[in-house]
Amino acid sequence: MKWWMEHKFRMIQNNIRDIDAKMDIDYEIEKLKEFGADVVQIGCGGISAFSRTGLDCQRPSPYLTDDMFKNFVEKCHGNQIRVIARFDVSKVHVSLGEKHPQWLTRRKDGSAVYFNDTVATCINGEYQQEKTLEIIREILKKYPIDGIFFNMFGYVTRDYDRQYIGICQCENCKRRFYEWSGLELPLAEDKEDPASRKYEEFKEYTVRDILEKIHGVIDSINPDIALSTYASHRVDIIRTESNSAVDRPYPFWIYSASDNTASVEHTFSQKVSSNCAINAVDIPYRFMGVSPYLNRIRLYQNLANGSNLDWCIIGAFEDYPDRNNFDGVKEVFHFQKLHQRYFDAFERKAGILLVQPQNPYHLNFKAEYRGMFRILKEAHLQFDVVMEEELDREWEPAREYSLVILPDVKGLKDSDFFRKLTESDTAVLATGASLRETPETLGGLFGQVLGGKVEKVRGSYFKTSPKEIFSSFRNQDWVYLDREFYEMEGEGERILPYISAAMYGPPERCFGHQVTKLAGAVIYKDNKIYLPWYPASLYYQHGYESFKQLILDLLRKINCMEEDFETDAHDSVELFWNPCGEGRYLLQLINLSGFNGTTAGREIPQYGISVKWKNRIPRSVRELTGQGETEVSAGNILEIPVLNVYRAYVVEFETKE
Repeated sequence: MKWWMEHKFRMIQNNIRDIDAKMDIDYEIEKLKEFGADVVQIGCGGISAFSRTGLDCQRPSPYLTDDMFKNFVEKCHGNQIRVIARFDVSKVHVSLGEKHPQWLTRRKDGSAVYFNDTVATCINGEYQQEKTLEIIREILKKYPIDGIFFNMFGYVTRDYDRQYIGICQCENCKRRFYEWSGLELPLAEDKEDPASRKYEEFKEYTVRDILEKIHGVIDSINPDIALSTYASHRVDIIRTESNSAVDRPYPFWIYSASDNTASVEHTFSQKVSSNCAINAVDIPYRFMGVSPYLNRIRLYQNLANGSNLDWCIIGAFEDYPDRNNFDGVKEVFHFQKLHQRYFDAFERKAGILLVQPQNPYHLNFKAEYRGMFRILKEAHLQFDVVMEEELDREWEPAREYSLVILPDVKGLKDSDFFRKLTESDTAVLATGASLRETPETLGGLFGQVLGGKVEKVRGSYFKTSPKEIFSSFRNQDWVYLDREFYEMEGEGERILPYISAAMYGPPERCFGHQVTKLAGAVIYKDNKIYLPWYPASLYYQHGYESFKQLILDLLRKINCMEEDFETDAHDSVELFWNPCGEGRYLLQLINLSGFNGTTAGREIPQYGISVKWKNRIPRSVRELTGQGETEVSAGNILEIPVLNVYRAYVVEFETKE
């Protein structure tokens, strides 16, 4: 078994600067050991080389006096710490760009993309297509590294100031796109333009192609070296990030680490997730860390989802100015190290599958998905997450789900997944006018034909009827509608009558609403529910409980609210229930109550939480602590006296002979 598949690792990434070529390596390693890290990811080559390179396509750090990278690898391995070499080939020093203009990304006006003393290179140019492979060969043959990571991999359309670059217009891109598609390279991203849509396919093809080449070089030298980047094809360790940005629009996504790790861990059985908890508040402010409470939440979410631990700072430890997060990182790293056998045995057997949609054209494409993610989390329902684009290509479901949720999944092509879904008795809930781009799938799965958008929805509502379904709305008859709403026709029970918009303004003029024959939802064949609007997006963006309760009432209607346990934990508690061996389960709770929408502050201690198992009694319950394991008296009810940030329990049941 490959090393990255054998055990969950604890990785620290030092994004070293040129000046760190003179770092105190012994001090660095002592800090890594103090944190409990067993993997380090550190700069090696690309923009700057930190090794004694013999290649003219590499520019060594001007502060390099000896073979820093060689010394670092040797001392790490002497302390049982694996090393992943970090590369960034998205840019080169301007001196190399001047010598090799054919390597460079070009804007629409033909200009190169400069940032400080670097200039952007193109994935289709000679540097990334050929020279990168030479760099990898040199490193692999000279140093016994354990992995390779590529930063800013693929098509980079914005610079470090978030300024839009656009589609690269270099001659290499024009030539290769024409040879591949027979079309002229588009000048702008436009979903209405056939060439632009084809360009999206071209980007996927070329990224997969270069990853094939890189993996081929690695396998030819040492197949036990891991490849890692932000893509998935031919990658062993799929990297994601939980990060912050000062200009990022709200809502702030407090479930970032759970989302990132779940989508990778649940989608790929032969790859692992490494979700980096970025210490910095933003790229321009790398020397100040995020709140210690937020940092711990991100790391505990990585842990609780059965993923690896991954944390990053800029530079070396010796002069990093913000040490507020150090103790929290050590706490989580050492906890995982102490109880590693349980996390290594971590399994996923949820009854609900949430499909993570893809849409390359809209910044807010995840709003419906995120809203649904949050609804399920707050209801303490256990669910798996699978990426839409991998449903057929990579993912092989080992069992049937009781419920599949499609939140704004615009199209689901004729596929094995679709056929299995239509042929099974699995319940399906679709929201956000899902499948509107594949009407044959919509008709086959839900018996509906989608019409046009209903105009002037602002000021309109849905009537929460019938009350036998919407039992949470005894005292509320209307729920407001915003965003898109589509007409639909077809078979099934039509519920949630649409109430048309009327006058608004002075109270004297606020009347005239009409209950129409349009439906806000349809129930088809008893357990297939379709909503041609965006309730989860409204919950994600506005937070009104009515939208969450509406979804949960629909899940009760199709008997998809059942779990092995009952709990009175508050909605702000993120709860995990996963097998970790035969008859053994791992119960974990993370307290998110310190998050108020903008600030992740100190959590509010939550007292007297109970977890009750419905149909069986555990033979033992043990709490996992930073000191070891403690037997807990439980019966069929576990009473948790107080929850601060995190608690974990191993629950064992009798197994059948």
